[in-house]
Amino acid sequence: MNTGQMIMTLGAMLLLSVIMLRVNTANLTNETIRDEAQYGVLATSIATSIIEEAQSKAFDEKTDTMNVTALTQLTSVLGTETGETESTFDDFDDYNNFTKHDSTMPSSTFDISCQVVYVEPGNIEGSTTNRTWNKKIIVTITRPVSADSSELALRTSSIFSYWYFR
Repeated sequence: MNTGQMIMTLGAMLLLSVIMLRVNTANLTNETIRDEAQYGVLATSIATSIIEEAQSKAFDEKTDTMNVTALTQLTSVLGTETGETESTFDDFDDYNNFTKHDSTMPSSTFDISCQVVYVEPGNIEGSTTNRTWNKKIIVTITRPVSADSSELALRTSSIFSYWYFR
């Protein structure tokens, strides 16, 4: 083999190496995007389930057994009552400060946390300490990526309102 053929062979090897590197990088990027989409779908399913479960409960501890006609009748402290656990939640605001580690899925584990706040009809993005006929649940789902860090998979919210018709 002469020098010209040797240079052409080295050039072909270099070109082949660059092409293989590009193909592998593209495959890795596609796999990462696919995995993130899968985690997003799973997180959305979990969050939707929690919101639907919360909305199937009574609006407030007081509305569980009676009709409420004044805001002062609603509970001022949002959260569980003494002795309540996830299986005995009976009203929407029991999900305030609720946390759970979900490892039931084979592909990933998720950390779930919920917050329930009162909201004013004119400012649904914020919260208020005043009692209103509207409560918002904020569900945050993170996915652990290492022993000491996690990444946000999803944060979503839903508003639940109390309606009483005479």
